[in-house]
Amino acid sequence: MPILASSFYSLESDSAEAGKLAAANLKRAFASAPLRAVLVYSTMNHDHPMLLEAIRAELPEDVIVLGTSVQGVVSNDELSEEGMVLGAMGFGGEALRATAAVERDVEVNSREKGLSLARKLLTDLGKQPKIVLTFYDPLSGVDVEAMLAGLREELHCPIVGAGSGQPWGPPIETAQFWNTEVMNHGVVALALSGPFVAEIGMCHGTVPSGIQSVVTKAEGNQIIEIDGQRAVDFWRSITGASAADIANQSHFAIWAVGVERTGSIDGVTKTEKVIRGAFGFNNDNGALILQASIPAGTKITLQHRTVEEVLSGTENMARHLKQRLAGRQPWAMLGFECAARTYPFLGPEKTREEHKGLRQTVAPHEQWLGMMAWGEIGPCLGQPSFHNYTYPLVALLPDAA
Repeated sequence: MPILASSFYSLESDSAEAGKLAAANLKRAFASAPLRAVLVYSTMNHDHPMLLEAIRAELPEDVIVLGTSVQGVVSNDELSEEGMVLGAMGFGGEALRATAAVERDVEVNSREKGLSLARKLLTDLGKQPKIVLTFYDPLSGVDVEAMLAGLREELHCPIVGAGSGQPWGPPIETAQFWNTEVMNHGVVALALSGPFVAEIGMCHGTVPSGIQSVVTKAEGNQIIEIDGQRAVDFWRSITGASAADIANQSHFAIWAVGVERTGSIDGVTKTEKVIRGAFGFNNDNGALILQASIPAGTKITLQHRTVEEVLSGTENMARHLKQRLAGRQPWAMLGFECAARTYPFLGPEKTREEHKGLRQTVAPHEQWLGMMAWGEIGPCLGQPSFHNYTYPLVALLPDAA
């Protein structure tokens, strides 16, 4: 085959052994076909340097190795957010080309870091990629929209990806993987090119509260006032949350901020929304903390989520994406589901049901790798955008031409 992929999943608790198993399985799956890149997802329980060194030691030096920590892993029919979980996907074949880039301290001049990433990828690849996968530290203070603006200056292909994850609970630490290096405050990107196309599905699973408001004061990634009130006071008045509630991260799995965007696609004016999740409140000024800025003057609507809305959103995405595939079989499926949608909100049983139904509808036998993410990158009005509480799903298909 000119392009192929293979997914690997392990609950092996020995990090070195898990890495060896991953590399051995991918080498066996590719046999004589060239392996170009390996994308690695791991829960924070693993010894990441040991894991990566074991993978690196078993693979040819020219194989790209990069990835991210995650809250959970999805691989083909398996998924888990509990314990020591490893997922990996190898990309290769004679017709596939791949390159990668890294930036550190992504919270400093986020737009310039995105632009630098894009230029490195274009220089190494020598042409526009067909798709770019990128993973960043959501706890670094990065403005993800600014980073994406930098990437979009040079890249004209789909850009998808996610914020690195950790176990559900108070934000502590995430990790980005670059070869055998484990870092924080970083962003890594993998560019793929070849005779293939990408189809992207999206679902949010939120419904508006019905009350539209205006951001009246903001600074960086913080909304300080909404409708002239301190953001924390406004939030509590709408949600009915107590001070104890908003100190509990489970509260933020239920409520979110919706921002409508209007633009033209192929001459047609459309309105779509992005969802912003709260990472908490600033105890000093009562500001709502986000992963991307929402400027003063922006109209917003608080969004509420129910299990039914999340599941029906996934089902609708599956049907629409299946229609767009029009009988074509993907050679790889990549999922980036918000970690606040899965075990913390749906619970393990319904999370498995959601994936089973999605896989059965879209691609029941194809190679699949997914992550439970702390922030998602997917399209809005045809442009790569930052989302929360969202599920971007990518199908990589052979080019019909």
